[in-house]
Amino acid sequence: MSTAITGIREARKDIDPEDYRVGRTLAALMFRTEQSPEGYLVRRPITQTELAKGAMVSQGLIGQICTGRKHLSNQVLYRIASYLQIDPIVIKRPDPEIQQQGLPFAA
Repeated sequence: MSTAITGIREARKDIDPEDYRVGRTLAALMFRTEQSPEGYLVRRPITQTELAKGAMVSQGLIGQICTGRKHLSNQVLYRIASYLQIDPIVIKRPDPEIQQQGLPFAA
C-alpha cells in the first residue's frame, strides 16, 4: 500500500468527535427560512460559499469545519452565528437526544 493512501486513512482517525459533531450541527443549521413572494415560508439551504462570504472566512475553512477536520474557533463561531442570526451556543452545545440517552458522543 502506498504511503499516500496510508496517510489519508491515518488522518481520518485523528478527527476529534466533538469537532465532527459541531461540524454536523453547523451543516444542519445551514438552512434559512425565508418568506416567498406568495407569503409561504420556505427553507433554503445556505451554501458554504455564501456562509463564508457572510462570515468573512474562506470557503475551504467552512468545508473543513463542516466535515470535522478543523476546530471551530470562537472568533469564527461568533462570525458564523452573527451571519446566521443565531446564538453561538446553538452551534456548540451537545445534542440533547444523546445526553438524554446517556450515550457517549459518536463520530
